[in-house]
Amino acid sequence: MTTTSNSDFTAREALRLLGPDPENWVPDRPGIDHNVTIIGGSGSGSTFVFALRRAGIGGVTAIDAADDEAHAGVWLTRARMEKLRTPKNVPGPELGIPELSFQAWYEARHSAEAYAAIDRIGRVTWAEYLSWYRQFLGIQVRYRTKLVRIEPAAGFFRLHLEVNGVPLLETTRKIIFANGVAGTGGPYVPSVLADLPRTLYAHTADAIDFEALRGKTVAVLGAAASAFDAAGVALESGAKAVHLFSRRSAIASLPVIRIREYPGAYCNYPQLPDAARWFQAWCFRQAGSTPSRNAIERAIAFPNFHIHLSAPWKSAREKGDRIVIQVNDDVFEFDFVIAGTGYFVDPTKRPELADFAQYIALWRDRYEPPEDLRDG
Repeated sequence: MTTTSNSDFTAREALRLLGPDPENWVPDRPGIDHNVTIIGGSGSGSTFVFALRRAGIGGVTAIDAADDEAHAGVWLTRARMEKLRTPKNVPGPELGIPELSFQAWYEARHSAEAYAAIDRIGRVTWAEYLSWYRQFLGIQVRYRTKLVRIEPAAGFFRLHLEVNGVPLLETTRKIIFANGVAGTGGPYVPSVLADLPRTLYAHTADAIDFEALRGKTVAVLGAAASAFDAAGVALESGAKAVHLFSRRSAIASLPVIRIREYPGAYCNYPQLPDAARWFQAWCFRQAGSTPSRNAIERAIAFPNFHIHLSAPWKSAREKGDRIVIQVNDDVFEFDFVIAGTGYFVDPTKRPELADFAQYIALWRDRYEPPEDLRDG
């Protein structure tokens, strides 16, 4: 088995043969602190830092509101799957340099045979790889730095930040958002939960204390991957029972989105006509989000896991320290509810975008679908 030091040497040799990073060719401008500010310092943000460096663009800074590397991004926080949902060979942060790829990193630590044996990348293993990637490439992320507001100016942006809770104003020419699915909206919490105290429910985007659910009866609303993942962790943490509710009559099993996993579609998706992209999104909405086989098997391995299909919630109310839920003609009581209901997209709801959200183009500004393909 190759040692870590040998792996790093191989990657360092590959970078040497590429040659030094190009010198910064972007001229300084008076009063501008950064050429590019990247919002989010996890996998995508780190990759952008490296890509811009190799393109000869200096004056780049990456910020993240998390306290440290371990809490940045989703992999060691909100993500609860055992394995990633994307294929292990999809191009990633290596930017075409094989020695920086996950495969090279993994094989150096576990052997080529071990890599061939895995079907998907483990979530925690992926976080370890990203940590190595950042450290090996010397990518600096400014943690505890929260973006509060973006103020457009003449040819640049003023960034209103909080650094360790202290307000700070910086300027930048360009901004790259690498802050995940919530970056243009937020967690979607169904209205049926709106009147419940937050001590009785959480969204899968929240930091959930699963150990506190030991011995308790838990309801999971939703049937996509994050819902099954949350159910699995609750059961593994000792929940007395977990009931998962889906408004659909069957668990989604048609992986519509997976057609983008081959390079021809993956690399050229932005060039597809609007009608083709809309149709794919419409099909995805109709079919529903497909939980991975691993997520389903993880939950159904427990005899105290229960699935309820065609089970939309009519109401949810507080009763002492429990929740009473009416589902069709049945009534259930639970100690806690987890909403695995995904995210909404609405830039007007993001405070940092408020100054110019009305100028962000939406689908309705660019494309009018035929009547039979309308959404909603």
